[in-house]
Parts: sequence; C-alpha cells; structure tokens
Amino acid sequence: MSELGSFDNPVKFKDQDYDVLLQKCLKSAVLFSDTVFAANQSSLGIPVDPDPKKAVKWLRPKEITSNAVFVEGTMGTTDICQGQLGNCWLLAALSCLTMHPPLFVKVVPSGQSLSESYAGIFRFRFWQYGEWVEVVVDDRLPVREGRLLFSYSRTTNEFWSALVEKAYAKLIGSYGSLKGGIVSEGMEDFTGGIAYSLHVSSRPPRMLWRAITAALARSSLLSCFIQAASVKEIGSVTSEGLIKGHAYAITDTDKVQKASEEVLLLRLRNPWGFVEYCGPWSDKCQDWDFIDNAQKARLELAKVEDGEFWIGIEDFCRLFNTVEMCSVNPDSMSGEASDDTATPSWTLSSHQGTWVPMCSAGGSRRYPRSFWKNPQFQMILSEKDVDEYDYGEDEEGEEVDGEDDEEGVVVAPISKTEKQGEKKKKCTVLVELLQKYRRQKDKVHFLYIAFHIYKLQDKPGSLDQQFFSNNRPVARSGKYRSIRSVWRKVHLEPSSYVIVASTYRPNQQGEFFLRVYTKTGNIQGFQDFPCTNNYSVMVMSKPVLPEDLFRVQKWFDEKAGSVSISVPSMLEKDYELPLETCRQLIFGEDTGGRGRLNRAQAEKLLTSLRNLSLSALTQCRLAQTKRPWNVVAVVVYPKCFTVLLFLLFQNKIIVA
Repeated sequence: MSELGSFDNPVKFKDQDYDVLLQKCLKSAVLFSDTVFAANQSSLGIPVDPDPKKAVKWLRPKEITSNAVFVEGTMGTTDICQGQLGNCWLLAALSCLTMHPPLFVKVVPSGQSLSESYAGIFRFRFWQYGEWVEVVVDDRLPVREGRLLFSYSRTTNEFWSALVEKAYAKLIGSYGSLKGGIVSEGMEDFTGGIAYSLHVSSRPPRMLWRAITAALARSSLLSCFIQAASVKEIGSVTSEGLIKGHAYAITDTDKVQKASEEVLLLRLRNPWGFVEYCGPWSDKCQDWDFIDNAQKARLELAKVEDGEFWIGIEDFCRLFNTVEMCSVNPDSMSGEASDDTATPSWTLSSHQGTWVPMCSAGGSRRYPRSFWKNPQFQMILSEKDVDEYDYGEDEEGEEVDGEDDEEGVVVAPISKTEKQGEKKKKCTVLVELLQKYRRQKDKVHFLYIAFHIYKLQDKPGSLDQQFFSNNRPVARSGKYRSIRSVWRKVHLEPSSYVIVASTYRPNQQGEFFLRVYTKTGNIQGFQDFPCTNNYSVMVMSKPVLPEDLFRVQKWFDEKAGSVSISVPSMLEKDYELPLETCRQLIFGEDTGGRGRLNRAQAEKLLTSLRNLSLSALTQCRLAQTKRPWNVVAVVVYPKCFTVLLFLLFQNKIIVA
C-alpha cells in the first residue's frame, strides 16, 4: 500500500471513511447526514441575519431543483460563480483547476453522481502541508430565499462546485473561514504545487506573455489581480470594468492578426460570473470586427456576460499589478516550455515543525539573544547541477537583494560583478516555508514569517548564539511577510547548510511545514534535519516504573536489538506528540547530537511522559475550565521554560 498521506492513500479527515459510510447508507437506505460538519450556524461561521425571511435553510440538491446533477456535461471555467462570501480567491483557483482534467480529478474523484448509487455523500481531496487529505461531506447546502447562499454554477442544476466549496470549508473549520485570502493558497491546496507571485512590471509585456503561455502549457494554475490602494478601494470597479482587490483566473493565451499587427491576448475569468472588462478586445469591442471568422472561432469568442473575456497584453500590464502562479513541480517555474515526458529532476524533502514560546520561538535576527533558538534544519549539497545558469536569475531577487532583512540588520547585496551574466554551476535549491492552521475559527491570522540559510563552518549539531552573531546568511526568503507561505529558489555551492525558520517577533506560537527541493544529484547528500536546540527539557526524575521498563524493553528488542533505539514513532503513537516535540525530548536526553536513545534513556523518558500526563489530567479536572487549551503547569529550567499544555477535548498532552 502507498504511504499514508500520498494521493493514492490520503489521510481520512476526522477518520471518516467514504467507502464505509457509503455502503452503510446504501444498505440502510438513509441519506448521509454529516455530524462532524453539521448543517448549523457553527458550520456557516457568519453572523445570523435578524430578518426571519433571510433565515438559512440546508437543502439537498434535489430539494432545490428536481433535475439536479453533480456535473452537467463537462466542467468548465464558467461553471463557478461566487455567492455571498468573499472567497473569490478560492473560486478563481478552482476555475483554473477545471482547465487541467488530470489535476481536477485529484480534487474531485470521478464516479460521483446524484443519481446512480446516490446516498447523499460525496468526497473531495485536498493537499494540506505535505499530505493529501480526503474530506467527506453530505450534500445539504445552505440556501437563502430559494438560492444557494455561497458558490453556485451558471448551469442552475449543477452542484459540484458548491460541494467542493463545502468540503474545503469543512477542512478549515467553517464557511466564514474562507473570507479573504490569496489565490495561491487555493492553488497549492488543489495541486500540492508551489505558488508564487510575479510582479507584472518585472518583465516586458511580450516576455510576460511568453512566460504565462509556457506556464499554462506546463499545467500551472494562474490568476491575477489589481492591487487596491486602501481597504476602501477593495471591490471598487475601474472605468474599464475591472474590480480592485479581486482575483481573476488566467485561463488561456492566444494571438490574432489585425491587419499587419500581431496582437497578444490573455483570457481572464471573473469568479462573479458577471461584471466584465469593457476595454480593448473585450467581448463587444469593435476590435473584433477586424478579425476574420476563423480566428474568432479558434478563440471561441462568446459575446455574453459570463465573466470570461479577452484582454491585450499591453493593456493587461497597464491595468494589473500581480500574477499568481502555481507550478506542479519546480521545473514548471522556469518560464520556458519543456518536454513533459522528461524524467523529473528534483527530489523533495519535507519537514514539520513548531514555534514554541520560551523554547523554540526565537524571533528574527533583530533578537540575537534568542534567534538561535528557532528551529534549525540541516541540508548537505554534494553535487553541482549539470546545467549552467546566469547569476542573478534567483526568483524574487528583485525583492530580496540588498533590502533590510529586518529593522537594524542589513544583508549585503550580491555584487555587480557577480550579476554580469557570469555562467556558474552550483546546486539549485527551492525552499518553501508554510505556516499551518492560521485560517481557523472564522478568522485568519498569519504570523510574519521568513527563513534564512547559513553555510556551516564544519560544526555539527545545533548552532548557538555565537555562530549567528559571527555569520551572515547566504540566502533568505526576503522580508518577513504575513502570508501563509514564503519561498525562494537559490543557487548554492556544494557544502553543508542550515535553514532557520522564524517568526518576526519572539515567543509567537505556531506550527509550520518546510519543504526543500534539490536536484536529483543531491539525493544522497540530503540528510534528515536534526533537532533545533541542545538545551534540556528534562521534567521528572522519578524511578522508572516496572510496566514502562517491560514495555520499552520488549519494543526495544523487536525494533532495535540491544544497541540503540529510535523512539519518535513510539512517542507519537502513545502520547500523540508532534515530531518536533519528540525531537526536543530526545535531544534533551544528552544524545550527543545523534538523535537516538539507548535503552536506559528511553525508559527514563517514557516514565517522565507518563507522570506528566497524569499530573496534567489531575490539574485540568480540578480547574474545570471550558476553554479548549488550559495552561496547567509551568516548569522553569536553567536554559528555558517548559510549558505543559493539556488539550481537554482531545485528551492529549503536549510538552512544549
């Protein structure tokens, strides 16, 4: 069986198994009703309208229209229309997805219907922080005054887009959590690809058109928007009929011959399904009168108000500010077309981590006394790339080089002589840092995050304050940004490096996902990342319990023999601790940087965890609090504070 979390074996969200639930419903002849994401106000996550006439009802598709279907014909970019929710970012990404059937069926598995084997249950798959997750929903949809409250299809009896939206809302907590976002979030979660922004002004119009054309040919997802100067400007309509701060999907490129002039065009899609561009090359513009019918037919020109329109590249560059791209693999980010059948040239290494206040949340380099405490990840690059590259082609370089890293700290820019087109052979690395679970409980709260890459000076293990005081980063993601992910593609000399992931301010709590792509030649030189800090997190010194001694010895003999033991999987199974927490616990046992425990160390650690768990449970019961998180103990140590948290509603212990 494929690895859990892969596309072929996705994680079952909330342990809901689609096949089991489907068969149960078919056997009992009862339509599925989801108790996890119930048809109530909590799932909506938006204020209740005081007008009784506008009360929300939850209806199944066939209760809305008698001829309801899951898909009418084929999926298209004009199927998706935005309802009464500010989630154009998600729907623009979904519009892009419909153009690529192989990617679309990953999110919307085939074989689902509102007629054959219908049981009121549907499933969808999304990529979440390195794993594919399958989300099951019932087909009860929120309706107000006889119309779908949120996403709907222009084909009124089609419901696939509304059900995808519901599944994604369930994944992140509620419909209200979908309000406001960046298209790149949806693009990444629909594909597992790498999303990034491209400033329209960074390239000449024709070069930008070629880059967009090549990206579409490589199945990349693209969108664009006009930057609003203020919050008040968001949603305002320009004289050309374009909406500021609104996401448009880029669905195609083409070119037409107007007399002796070659005109480069882009096709855009407004998720609203109406309010179209009215400038040159818009649907009803007279420019089309000078184009022959054959070219019009090729472009499938439709002079209807469906939200989709053509625009010339020159006007596009004049009116729009940013293009959002999502590449399924790093090779798609080159901006040039290439052979899709070529052997993949990248190797992925992914890692989960946490920023824990007073422990591993050291803040930016502006805080030198604590920056070294941030999570550190080591990588070893051993082979140079086969292909040469031009120095200065690093993505996002125009935003990064020579800018302040943070207040009071400046990283020197690359010298002019190095940028003068000199050909180099180095190791190409793409790093992306994503913060997790910040779009929850009807709110969006992203921390300011960034990462820095340092070259190691023959020093194994974690790096201390002195190292960071005496060394500058060789690469970084750029300024700290309050968005879900930051990334950078860099070219480094073969050597050992450390990636430091941090928030701007210290002691900010959060979880993150780090993924690193390297060229295939470096697959043997890429090592698993060691634990961040080398301080102790010992919390108990009681004697080892007999039952723990027996259990550890039995497990030790089965898995590791009589030499050593590697315990993260055991800790996670018994205590459901995050991987980073396991690493902190293991390295706190004076392992000498090996990341492994002997039998005595494992026995001692397991007993400590058991005692902590019992202590936390007792304290929480005494507190009788209704808050999901409750700080029940703070243990002070010479080198750090350890905060013991207890998750009441899941009965889990987390040692921070």
